[in-house]
Amino acid sequence: MSEPFDEGFITRYLLGDLPEQEQIEIEDRAFTDARVMQDVLAVEADLIDEYVQGRLKDRERRQFETRFLASAERRQKVEFARALAQVARESVLTETIRRPSAAIAPATLWTALLATFRSTGPAFRLSLAAASLVLVVGLTWLTVHTLRVRSELAQAQSEQQDLEGRLADERARSQKLADQLQGEQQQRERDQELIRELERPREEPANDRSQSAILSFALLPGVSRSGGSATTLTIPQSTRLVRFQIGIQPGDDYKSFRVNVLSSVGRQIWAQDNLSARSGRGGPLVLLSVPARLLSAGEYELALKGVTDDGRTEDVGYYYFKVRKN
Repeated sequence: MSEPFDEGFITRYLLGDLPEQEQIEIEDRAFTDARVMQDVLAVEADLIDEYVQGRLKDRERRQFETRFLASAERRQKVEFARALAQVARESVLTETIRRPSAAIAPATLWTALLATFRSTGPAFRLSLAAASLVLVVGLTWLTVHTLRVRSELAQAQSEQQDLEGRLADERARSQKLADQLQGEQQQRERDQELIRELERPREEPANDRSQSAILSFALLPGVSRSGGSATTLTIPQSTRLVRFQIGIQPGDDYKSFRVNVLSSVGRQIWAQDNLSARSGRGGPLVLLSVPARLLSAGEYELALKGVTDDGRTEDVGYYYFKVRKN
């Protein structure tokens, strides 16, 4: 069995001077334990008695008026206690007038109340008992209502967090879809550029017309920029497209690939997404077509990146080559 709350602890609860967790603990115990409910009602009655008689300290009085009296039901209890105290004082005064020769001893509120009960009739006592019962029922209802409101508030907050989570997921999916659509649009634009490049009429010398409009070029991994190891690609004037066969390692298994072609000064010449690996004679490779007119004489870097199943991008390799126009 849980230990009962002491009077000071309950007083702090009624004055709103406890942390929220301890406030909830008392309310939960009062809702499930009749003994705790009786203790709370008893301390509440004493607290109201002290307030009505002006025996509360300044700080407690301010807390009582700003927090305890914030409830309409509690304000009714205080008004009832104040009226009852007035009746008790009038009863004591009447008794003193009736017996002027007797010594007048100081009387407490409870003594006065007892005298009032003895001097009043059955109808008044019954009314007082009914009012007390209404107060007890009202406090019980208030406690149950407070707990229910707290439960509904917690449920509403949980539903709001769940809704915010679903909204964030929908935003992420929408952003992913927008990125995919943008990538597809860019890919279509590149494809159209390649088609226009092939369909564009060109005036070529007679001796160049026999040359292929598409030039294939293999790039192998492990070629460095320095040391003169970069391969030189000679592009005839009649070439429309340069098709790169980019060699990759057998373990480079990605959902798709992205390629960036950069000039020696870091300017992007061509970029393409959603490229797939294919099987070649020398191993797996990635095919990339670039308009020949974009590749002027100079040095270039080709950066190959792999896209994982969850959308992350990883570096696969860097390839270097030189272009010479013929």
